[in-house]
Amino acid sequence: MSAGQPGPVRHPVIHCRTHPKQIRQENLVPDSVPQAGNHPRWLLPASASGMLVAVAGFAWLLSNAGLDRADKISSITAVALGLLLAVISCLGWLHRHRAAPAATLAAAADNRWGSGDVVTRTGRLEDLPDWPVSYPGYRYDSEGSASVRIFGGKGPVVVDGFPAKMNGCAHQQFFVRWRALGEEQIRVQVVASPDLIPIAEAAEGSAGWMASHGCGQPSWTVAAESQIVDVHVRWQRWVPDT
Repeated sequence: MSAGQPGPVRHPVIHCRTHPKQIRQENLVPDSVPQAGNHPRWLLPASASGMLVAVAGFAWLLSNAGLDRADKISSITAVALGLLLAVISCLGWLHRHRAAPAATLAAAADNRWGSGDVVTRTGRLEDLPDWPVSYPGYRYDSEGSASVRIFGGKGPVVVDGFPAKMNGCAHQQFFVRWRALGEEQIRVQVVASPDLIPIAEAAEGSAGWMASHGCGQPSWTVAAESQIVDVHVRWQRWVPDT
């Protein structure tokens, strides 16, 4: 780096949390949640038809049981109503357990985090993907957050203390979500640690997400020298599950 060229700017981590070997509960899909689509499409109508046949058969048996006419009518009515309520309850239970987990499983299957490649994407804050609930070959280890200030024309800004390493890139995986306060448009890129060499294409926006192997870390730049932008960033660190 020449003497006149501005170097990288590092800012202190404002807040960092670590929860070893424990995944945040709000990001988990409970083991007891049934998989969406496990019930065949014919199950609901078949169950309803079976229940109705049972009601008709039971009513026929009562009508031929030798009871007085009034007792027959009241008994048949009571049994029919009871079985009808049972049918409604059964169908409601099947419907809830068939459709309820669809949104959660869709989030779990979100492929915007990639599948081992380096990802750099931007978008609206409300469109950022949820944290992954699983990742092939890795398990959740820890997470952190920080606020960094970007001065225009001062070179790339990285998070001071970000846990990227120059060796053992496959020994960890990072998932990053960030947003610029004030929705300022800035340039974001994954760079190598510690030499800050770009390892993926840059993107521009006011919010975004990144995924990287253990040697990459997020960086931000602002072109206009008079501009100052604050960025809030959160990340998760995953490690091999073996």
